[in-house]
Amino acid sequence: MAIGLMQDARGQDAPEKNPFADPDMKPDYQARCHEVRELTKDRETGATRVDFSVTGPLALVHFDGTLAYLGLCGTAPDPKVLCVTYQTNDMKVGEVVTVAGGYSRPNPDFIVLDPCLAQRPEASAE
Repeated sequence: MAIGLMQDARGQDAPEKNPFADPDMKPDYQARCHEVRELTKDRETGATRVDFSVTGPLALVHFDGTLAYLGLCGTAPDPKVLCVTYQTNDMKVGEVVTVAGGYSRPNPDFIVLDPCLAQRPEASAE
């Protein structure tokens, strides 16, 4: 009985920060740039899509006429995160946004979210 109580108490110490979710589902937690490397360190890109979410200031906003590219994070030692979406929604460099989308990791310092949705944090609180 004492073991069960200890397990329950340990499980309630601190909720796990999990910025991953099944496709098109909202993750329970949105990582911040300074947490991305630690929260993704053991996560491989697999055959099955998994979504990842992060909140941070935009470092890149680019629209090529078809796709929009939103870049976040990337200040050492944080990996760069690129959100590939269809529109910029008038988002500007420096603006804090939350992005979520299909996770892939071409290299340890670069994460691509494609497809990806981006929104301002006040919009994601709804």
